[in-house]
Amino acid sequence: MTGLAFVFPGQGSQRPGMGRELARCGVEARSLIDTAEQLTGVAIGELMTRADATTLADPEAAQLTVFVWSSVLSAELTAAGCRPIAVAGHSLGEYAALVAAGCLSWADALSIVAKRGRAMADAAQREPGAMAAIGGLSADHVTDLCRQSSVSAGVVVLANLNAPRQVVVSGTPEEVELVIEAARSAGALRVKRLPVGGAYHSPLMAEAERELAPMLAAADLRAPRIPFISSLTGCAVHDIEAYRQLLSRQIMRPVRWTDTVGTLARIGARTFVEVGPGRVLTGLGRSMVRTGRHLTGSEALALSLRTAVR
Repeated sequence: MTGLAFVFPGQGSQRPGMGRELARCGVEARSLIDTAEQLTGVAIGELMTRADATTLADPEAAQLTVFVWSSVLSAELTAAGCRPIAVAGHSLGEYAALVAAGCLSWADALSIVAKRGRAMADAAQREPGAMAAIGGLSADHVTDLCRQSSVSAGVVVLANLNAPRQVVVSGTPEEVELVIEAARSAGALRVKRLPVGGAYHSPLMAEAERELAPMLAAADLRAPRIPFISSLTGCAVHDIEAYRQLLSRQIMRPVRWTDTVGTLARIGARTFVEVGPGRVLTGLGRSMVRTGRHLTGSEALALSLRTAVR
């Protein structure tokens, strides 16, 4: 397979029973689960196989399980001969992508992800928020609706630019509801409240950002061995120290996934493998790069067990 890109999903991709899909992975790859449990003190394997949706919705559980799931599959695909020409990650997924690009050790990434999940959970408890996906309107149009709906002490902002006409807004519950109503009146094709407990990628995550900053400042970041496309900027990262400053603001800044996928396509990616649970990024990719091949993690794993992917 030529032009292979690994894309790593973020929080929201977790689902009950997802750990059972890793049974086909080799012992060495699956040993990452045991190591992660030892390092964090969290029963990650149990969460991935037995936890219900409510339990998995907790930011710490969600982020640890998605990161570890992605790590196991990435290790297995690499062992099977997969050689991506570039990697990218959606929000949380950037940490698995940083590991795959050789920018960050797996153990360091695991520690950051654990801290990130706890910090975001605490921030969400202090300042409850909401998020909603809106389809059929341009990002500029939704940005205007957010501006018009940010009233009094409330706030609502564009959080994810997932596809040309599919975005997510995030903020205080009352203001998100105002945007939902305005988007429907403006002719949005689809509006969906997201089942989250916080306003991620919004100013309501400021305290979580402050808590995570010292760990990111001390992290041993190295230049990428293969192109790493940032979902913060949609561009390839060349200066890793400059990127450290951007990464420290990731929790509050919007995810520019549309630009990220566009950059991957421009540098030659033709096969996109979603290295994580679920198929959220697979669906988004198909809506943007119609000539490419898009595989979920499970599909790519099944293929790798039949033949080495190169």
